[in-house]
Amino acid sequence: MRPLDPLDGMSPLSRLLRSAPGAEVRAELDRIEALLGEGGEGGAPAAAPAAPPLPGGPLLAAALAFGRGALALREGALDAAVRLLDGAAAAFGEEGAAEARDLARCEAVLARLRRDARSACASAVAELDAIAGAGDGGRRAAVVAAHYRATAERIAGDAAAAQRTLLSALRGSEPFLDERAQILNSLGTLYVTLGAHGAAEALLEHAAELHRRRGDAVGEAIAYGQLGAAALGLGALERARAALQRQEWLCARLGDAFGRARALTFLSELALELGRADDALALATSARDIAAGATPPLRTWIAYAARAMGRARRDLGDLGAAAALEEAGALFRELGHPLGEALAAWDRASAEALAPVRSTTPVAPVVQPATTVQLATTVDWFSAAWALGSLGLPSRVALLLRERIEIQEEAAPRPGNGEPVSDGGIRERALAAAAQTSPHVAVQREVELVYDRPDDLTVVAAHRAAAHRNLARLAALTLAPPGLVVAAIAASGVNVRGLVLPSERAAAACIAHLPRLAVWLWPSATAPAVIGSDLADLRTALGEPLRAALALAPAGRVLCPPFAGDVGAELEAVEVGALLALAESLAPGELRLDAQLGWNGEVGASVDALGFVVTR
Repeated sequence: MRPLDPLDGMSPLSRLLRSAPGAEVRAELDRIEALLGEGGEGGAPAAAPAAPPLPGGPLLAAALAFGRGALALREGALDAAVRLLDGAAAAFGEEGAAEARDLARCEAVLARLRRDARSACASAVAELDAIAGAGDGGRRAAVVAAHYRATAERIAGDAAAAQRTLLSALRGSEPFLDERAQILNSLGTLYVTLGAHGAAEALLEHAAELHRRRGDAVGEAIAYGQLGAAALGLGALERARAALQRQEWLCARLGDAFGRARALTFLSELALELGRADDALALATSARDIAAGATPPLRTWIAYAARAMGRARRDLGDLGAAAALEEAGALFRELGHPLGEALAAWDRASAEALAPVRSTTPVAPVVQPATTVQLATTVDWFSAAWALGSLGLPSRVALLLRERIEIQEEAAPRPGNGEPVSDGGIRERALAAAAQTSPHVAVQREVELVYDRPDDLTVVAAHRAAAHRNLARLAALTLAPPGLVVAAIAASGVNVRGLVLPSERAAAACIAHLPRLAVWLWPSATAPAVIGSDLADLRTALGEPLRAALALAPAGRVLCPPFAGDVGAELEAVEVGALLALAESLAPGELRLDAQLGWNGEVGASVDALGFVVTR
């Protein structure tokens, strides 16, 4: 028996909890309480005549308590939710309704997790494990317990454990489509936080459809909210807007202040991304007012809405934007919210950098360029970028780098031709590398560069093409039979990163790069003349003699190419430390061959003919 089953013949409460505004649910709860002839919280006025007791009174009272607890949990009144749900669980237990008791216990545990966060995780896992292990593992309560156990693991910061538990719960949810939809919501949300936006989108689209079929507007709103976040992560701005608008509409119908404030804040951020600062300001103001009007006030969303308002004011040229963003940052600090604090610090840096550029106060022409450049370059961009990077958010760092470049270009004086001064593509390459996880950011910047600085775009594109080619070769080498030829290369020009990647004509792949040092490798079946030719091409590209030490790794293998931001490929049976030290000790132009290579004198002569001094 489910906790609300005793009310099925007399009330649509189960449906109302899924799809009706809180006021309508509360009115129905009061009606049921009046029918039960009970006083108490939210009941009929004392002067109202008592109705005769209904059959099954204790179970009905337990179901009523559960309904009130479920509404309190939905509305974020967590102290009341814990009290009511604990009471319902005890009442069901006294009546021998074990399944209803365990489901009420699960909801009480969830309320404690939301209220107490990490401090409740250990006890929550213990209680949920006890519930899951107390009977048939295929019953509904066991599935719900596994689902909420994953919530505890996610809150505790163990994403891998949360994923395993959710997938296990998903397998067990086949008979319970309502629980399955909720689990899909949680799994999709987890993947959003992990940055697996494609997987999240697929799961959440399924969840939204299941919720819609069941008439569960609450679950559907949650699914659409996370769909919007996933679409933003994929750079699909129109899909994101449609999903967030759907969430806002559903939450408005439900009277869900939390969901509305969240959706409106995300929509304001989206408007800023699309260059509509006036729309963003209106949306963020609405979000702040809704969050502030909730009981209790939704302080996290007040802070995020205040941040969006400050950003909109900055983009509209309001010189008070930096102060507004400082207030948002202070609220994030008070809440102990490192992501919000880092984002507000970034926004404040950009507002401070733009203030002297956009100021309407007249400044003497001779002083303005120097003052502008100084203010734009002394702003503390690093602290915000480092905080965002430490939170594992390269896409945010990429956006910060793009914004900094744009502000510096707006602030910096230009030569007589009016074109921005190029730094040889250094900043643009840094941005392109950071944007590897956010293709939409890279695409937007490329469109800007093709008109403003096509030479820098060429530098970025060439470097990226070489990096992609190197990545593809390393991936292909995971299929090669064991055996690698390894070359440690030393030269001052190796410090120019783009030059050290093997060319299109080469047969090598680069696995490591440090100042003045690099490591290349080839399949062991590669002809010595090809290896020598590759090194000769690198020498030409660097414009200086190389020092290189070559060795055979007979069992060497590439196990995995690097992920974006990873350091080098994952290798097996390849040692490079001593080889790098040896390369550093060689004379310019010297090529030291390991005897294990088995290259005879004729082969050595052919390599020598390429301009190297071959030693053994």
